[in-house]
Amino acid sequence: MLMYCVAVLVALLIAFLCGAIPIALIIGKSMRGLDVREHGSGNAGSTNAIRVLGLGPGLLVFAGDVLKGALGCVIMALTAGISLLLIASSATEEAMLLMQTSTEAFEFDPLISAIASEHSSMLYEIPMALAVVATILGHMFSPFMGFKGGKGVATALGSLAVVLPLTAVCSLSVFIVIVLLTRYVSLGSVIAVTTVPIFTFFFYPSPTYLVFTILVALVVVWAHRKNIVRLLKKEEPKFSLPKKDKTKEDKA
Repeated sequence: MLMYCVAVLVALLIAFLCGAIPIALIIGKSMRGLDVREHGSGNAGSTNAIRVLGLGPGLLVFAGDVLKGALGCVIMALTAGISLLLIASSATEEAMLLMQTSTEAFEFDPLISAIASEHSSMLYEIPMALAVVATILGHMFSPFMGFKGGKGVATALGSLAVVLPLTAVCSLSVFIVIVLLTRYVSLGSVIAVTTVPIFTFFFYPSPTYLVFTILVALVVVWAHRKNIVRLLKKEEPKFSLPKKDKTKEDKA
């Protein structure tokens, strides 16, 4: 099991670093010569990128943030999956040897029991859940940007698309409807992320996934705490497509 634990920890670090890739900063400087952190809300997310850089570069930022979240979870899926296959293979060989020598030893071998038990799926679900959280935290607290970043919505979408695709599609639909009706991206983000545990409960009735999606929802809502205050005060600006050469300060 030591190999499995080490592999998962390494994959978690990689997932965090994937989430930490400063897509908005890279695209802003390469395409517009701008640091998005010095304009608009100062947030290195796709909403501020669209307002500061324009629709085209902003959508590239959104796509990049989604893809880096997905990449971190794909790496974890491969790592956890391969590790469990190797453990299962090793456990099978050990089981055959133990059955030839001692039935009692076979019954109480912890490695074989973990693989054979009905709870073995947790050995896959828990790393995947942690990978989603790691990519989001990497985006929000990127070491490449002084442990600052965006609010994690696009990265969460990419991560969930890999781990809980039905949840991701349904929550994205909620986001789109809310934004179209109200033109408040922050409101759409907060409402959509709070639906993630609800859709997960119906489509993926796993205690592991339910607990971690509640955690994800709390983290993303916390990241939008200032937006929520502005919404309550009716001071939150509505989303609109940017005009050319727009670099003035906006709340986002």
